[in-house]
Amino acid sequence: EAVDVVRFFTKLKASLMPYLYATAHTAANTGIPMMRAMVLEFMKDRNCAYLDKQYMLGDALLVAPIFNEEGIGEYYLPDGKWTYFFTGEEFEGGRWYTDKYGYCEIPLFVRENSIVAIGAQDNNCEYDYEDNAELRVYSLVEGKKAKAVVYDRKNNKAIEASILKDGKQLNIRVKTKEEYRVRLVNVQAKEAEGAIEMRPDGKDTLIWLDGDANVIVTIA
Repeated sequence: EAVDVVRFFTKLKASLMPYLYATAHTAANTGIPMMRAMVLEFMKDRNCAYLDKQYMLGDALLVAPIFNEEGIGEYYLPDGKWTYFFTGEEFEGGRWYTDKYGYCEIPLFVRENSIVAIGAQDNNCEYDYEDNAELRVYSLVEGKKAKAVVYDRKNNKAIEASILKDGKQLNIRVKTKEEYRVRLVNVQAKEAEGAIEMRPDGKDTLIWLDGDANVIVTIA
């Protein structure tokens, strides 16, 4: 079991490296830490002022480590919609949750209106993070632009992406020289004008792009 746990977290860290590296870049240039007390991201939520057993990893991921042998996770999700990273299940914020987790599980949630860049490798943390990256888009908020940056290992911006939801349309703008894809989590799309390819993947929609893009996606 110990070997499985190590393998699980190693693969998770490797796949998240594009996001983690961008978060480290922000920390180095602004002083805002990668591991953030909840109150730092949610200053108006009085519940967050006293939370000491969970934290934000960057501005998009909420982590709630488990500190008991029974595998019981207790955590608070601030207002908004949150998505469980591993399954795509959505949770409403503004309340506490309690659930049981296995050895290779952890409460890891994605904040609404986030783009989380996922790398093409999960067996090694040293690779070209921009190469065939997947931009995962979560719970877009009407009229509020979501943004993400992927840096290469020389600290240059390799991918700059933004998405704006306007009714049944999503305006995806990307500046890059790379091949990549966009995953709209829990979204079924009808059309992606300007994309190379689009197809459903379970509850998600996958969109393939190459280089600079200005894509209009029509959702169901």
